[in-house]
Amino acid sequence: MTRNRFQTFPTDTLEFNIHQSYPICYTSGLFTGDNQTIRRTLVKMGHEDSSRCAVLVDSGVVARNPGLAKQITRHVQKESPFFDLCHAPIVMSGGESVKNSRRVMDEISSIAHDHDLSRDSLVFLVGGGAFLDAAGTALAQCRGGIRTINIPSSALSQCAAGIGPLRYMNDSQIKNFSCISAPPYAVFIDFSLLKTLPCEHHLSGMAEAFKMALAADADFFSILVRKARKIRQNDRATVEKVIHKTASLHLDQIRTSGDPLSEGGTGPSNFGCWVAHWLETLSGYKLPHGHALSVGIALDAFYACHTGTLAEEDFTHLIHALLTCGLPVWNRFLETRTEDGELELKKGLACYRKGFSGSGAIMIPDGIGALRAVSDLDFNVFETGIGVLRELSQKGHSEERRIFVVKPGKRVCKDEEVRLRQ
Repeated sequence: MTRNRFQTFPTDTLEFNIHQSYPICYTSGLFTGDNQTIRRTLVKMGHEDSSRCAVLVDSGVVARNPGLAKQITRHVQKESPFFDLCHAPIVMSGGESVKNSRRVMDEISSIAHDHDLSRDSLVFLVGGGAFLDAAGTALAQCRGGIRTINIPSSALSQCAAGIGPLRYMNDSQIKNFSCISAPPYAVFIDFSLLKTLPCEHHLSGMAEAFKMALAADADFFSILVRKARKIRQNDRATVEKVIHKTASLHLDQIRTSGDPLSEGGTGPSNFGCWVAHWLETLSGYKLPHGHALSVGIALDAFYACHTGTLAEEDFTHLIHALLTCGLPVWNRFLETRTEDGELELKKGLACYRKGFSGSGAIMIPDGIGALRAVSDLDFNVFETGIGVLRELSQKGHSEERRIFVVKPGKRVCKDEEVRLRQ
């Protein structure tokens, strides 16, 4: 037997499995006086001892709900000594910009240190998806990981960004370049937080619904097509059902992905995202993720239609439903070109295939309710699709398809009708 003269001892192997589980609860008025959802859920989980806790709140949520911080304080203090609140709710910056640097992460690390938060503590995070990503990333790195309770405040974060086990940060001028596994201790979906949500952020969540329906549930897609006008009108019962169904589909995808802590490049989570992430980057992250995602879904669906994996009738239904909801199917950044005259989007595709998909494949619809991975891509089809979607978008701005959009921080006003910014 040949012996390796450089190896002194036999090789050891370490192999172990980690079981992770956490509840996702749906309610309304989470912090109102008689709502016991948080306590009852934690007791069911075996959490009975007093816990030192802190509450971090997205400034955008507080701006739309001025009395929320005091309401949270009263509710948590009422549960004393079950909860030992170390400080009044701390309001912090939110929005996509918090994912572009370590500033908010460093602030949270200082809060954890100054208030003696440990691995046995609980930190309630109330905010949108970007805020949950930044705060979750910071707390996962403090003292080996401080437990977080996610309370997503936007439609998009309630059905996707706030319920999964991964937290993302932007880096190297690439959306979601950095990622860490940081499963929350529990998630509470409070539908009452949607009442003051600006309309364009409400619509962002609906783009996620179309993505998951196209990827995994044909019946749900049919429902979205039928309910498109009610979605645009922000009908509360319809929106809540859509969010719950989308979240369920998203959780099913995580459970069955093979590796829940690595969403990878060949699953529903990345359908339409290669376009969306690049558009967001080109816009300086001013374009809301859901609006960019809607454009990405439309472009990938066009590719599928052109190559024969999606029926033309289904493609037409998709475009009509997105426009009726008030979501875009085209954006001017699609046609941004480099100095050499090439579409910037081609660089985005190369970046995605290089860094986010080991097989180099992207996901496109394979009929309604299924996806297929495609590696041999013809970018000319995408270029053709951009022109087609521009024409469809212009037709979609007819009088009957004008939508309600308000500036962030302003309540939805149904008398104020403006076109969705392109």
